[in-house]
Amino acid sequence: MVSPTLVLHVGIHKTASTYIQHRLKRNQPFLRQHGLLYPKKRRDHLRLVKALRQGNLRPWGKLLDRAARKGCRPLVSAEILSLVLAEPSRCTSGGTLLADLLLFLERRGVALELVAFLRDQPAYLNSRYTQLIKRLYFGVSFERYLARTMRSGGESACDFEELFGEALASAQVRCSFLPFRAGDGDPCERLLQAVGVADCTGLQPLDQRANAQPGWQAVWIAQRLARRLQHQHPKAWRSPVCKARIREALERLALEQGWQAEPYQGLSAPLLNRLEERYGASNDRFAQRVWGCSWRELFPLPLPQPSPQAPRDRAERRELLAVAQWLLAEGLGESA
Repeated sequence: MVSPTLVLHVGIHKTASTYIQHRLKRNQPFLRQHGLLYPKKRRDHLRLVKALRQGNLRPWGKLLDRAARKGCRPLVSAEILSLVLAEPSRCTSGGTLLADLLLFLERRGVALELVAFLRDQPAYLNSRYTQLIKRLYFGVSFERYLARTMRSGGESACDFEELFGEALASAQVRCSFLPFRAGDGDPCERLLQAVGVADCTGLQPLDQRANAQPGWQAVWIAQRLARRLQHQHPKAWRSPVCKARIREALERLALEQGWQAEPYQGLSAPLLNRLEERYGASNDRFAQRVWGCSWRELFPLPLPQPSPQAPRDRAERRELLAVAQWLLAEGLGESA
């Protein structure tokens, strides 16, 4: 008899979540064989997140009922949950969305199993910045993005003590925190092993992984396009369709030009020191509590080599500005 448990894979962002989700989607029979029910459509996972934010737990109840009929544990994967669970409750004063979910599960006699991959903040924030900037989420510099994140968290909050302290303190939650580092093995298989799938033989592979870093040239272009849209084309700035056209064209171009060969790296010694001052003590407390060691035993202090932050000569600048102009025309629908 399968124990009544809800399994949440909550990211964090930039820890191969997209790859994991695609591979889980491809391996429905394998998951069923091992007692896991994984909603096949990405939008089903996101609808659950949206419902939780709205204080509507009925979709979660339907998922639990469906899983119980099949004798499975439901597995939900949404990296945004790493941030959402710590958001304030809409139902109780001073509570969180995690507390709302736990109360709902307790009434149904269901436990919660939470799995998260964690990265060292320097690597995480550099990678997260490139993701957000290529989506034209904002137009700020990397240094300003770091300052804002260290001050108020926001879309890139990564103080793991703050994000996951409540889950760790709850007897109703079983937490598995997995270091995300090069050489640690396939993340999808590590996730499944963490939730009790001892043998991943038979898990079908994927041909490739998604979300490649677009390179510093793409970041430089995206920074300028975001600011130009924001100040000169406010309607387009508010248009997801326009931004999606630009992002898709930029990603194709980056692949064609081989810009991935020079990944964006915005970290410098002063910025690393600021990150260590902000997160070092919290990281160590978290690591001792979860893994029984210091943070730096798992994540050695990085020594990144900064990438170019701007074109290296006038010719390269002219070339990239021409690309930016073409991409803007694509986004505005003026390229025909």
